[in-house]
Amino acid sequence: MSHKAKIRLILFAALGNMIAPFSIDTYLPSFPAIESYYQVSRDMLAASMGAYLAAFAITTLIWGPLADRFGRKKVATISLLGFAFSSGGCALAATFDHFMLFRVLQGVLAGGVIIAARAMIRDSYPANEAQKAMAIVMMVFAVGPAIAPIIGGFLQLHFDWESIFWFLCAYGLLTLALIHFFIGETQNPEHIQSIAPKRLLISYGHSLKHPLFIRLVLAQSFVFGGFFVYIAGSASLIFDHLKLGPEDFWIQFVPMVSGMILGSFLAHQLSNRQSPLRMANLAFLIGGSATMLNLILVSFNDPHFWSVITAISLYAFAVSLSLPVLSILAMDCLPEKRGMAASLQSLLQMGMAALISILVVPLVHASLIEMAVALLSMWLIGLLLWLSVYRQLPKLANHVQNF
Repeated sequence: MSHKAKIRLILFAALGNMIAPFSIDTYLPSFPAIESYYQVSRDMLAASMGAYLAAFAITTLIWGPLADRFGRKKVATISLLGFAFSSGGCALAATFDHFMLFRVLQGVLAGGVIIAARAMIRDSYPANEAQKAMAIVMMVFAVGPAIAPIIGGFLQLHFDWESIFWFLCAYGLLTLALIHFFIGETQNPEHIQSIAPKRLLISYGHSLKHPLFIRLVLAQSFVFGGFFVYIAGSASLIFDHLKLGPEDFWIQFVPMVSGMILGSFLAHQLSNRQSPLRMANLAFLIGGSATMLNLILVSFNDPHFWSVITAISLYAFAVSLSLPVLSILAMDCLPEKRGMAASLQSLLQMGMAALISILVVPLVHASLIEMAVALLSMWLIGLLLWLSVYRQLPKLANHVQNF
């Protein structure tokens, strides 16, 4: 693959992965408007985010094997077409039930392009370069959560909430044009996998029994899921606790995303200088410091943007530093089933985000202290999982050969 082709692939992977934060964050400034339009509560609208995430997570189990069987490009194309269609459906939904239906459909169809993009990166680069490429993807991807609520706030103020979903429709079509005209298939024909149901179930079973893979992915999922205490709860944080308006979401998301960009940049810079184990240890140390700082600041200060945003931005830095390392380590456990590995990663990662949005955020969003405790708890579980595999990871190459 030429240098230009690799650059185009990284750009596509970043834009494809940005579909997730755009689908989640762009409509946050419109929560009051959508609540008023459909006459529903805040908890009901938060459930629409959880429904999107749950649908996304579950269907990644299908997208990954399809990408391993039919190729990454075909899967990404179908995914982007469907995402554009369902985004338009959200804009046109006459009732909240119809809106929820199209949000679920968005989640079902958005997963394919993200799974395909991750697998394409690993297809095209050796392990060390793949980690660097994934860090670049994360740096570009990290712009999404920063600009999504800003775009959403602008569209809400000038065109009302429906325009946000028309924007998502156009974004899906633009990304589709990029892969259709500029990106080729990356899958090795020798790695084509069967999608016969029995064989697929056996393959998933073997993957879940891998001695390292599942714990790596769960560690990644809990650390990432903690982030959603403040993403799914951002409407309550901005409107209720900080008493700000729909145009002020940048106050939360720009610092958070700056932390993510810096974390991804550091991951890229350290990939040739430090071992993945040291990088992950550093990320967990910084993440733990951020969660403790967050709890202390909200416990002893009145609600103010600096007492919340400072700590969660540091946590975002830690998450972004850890994700490329944990993602590549997990995929290398299943070298011939990277589509399936990416599926299981997305299932657990986004499934955790869905559970946080549906079950945890409604219980804690009314209290900044309870939100801080929830974040600390998620990080601690992720740390324990990481420590459970830490000493075994130097043997990963043997596990890959023998699996």
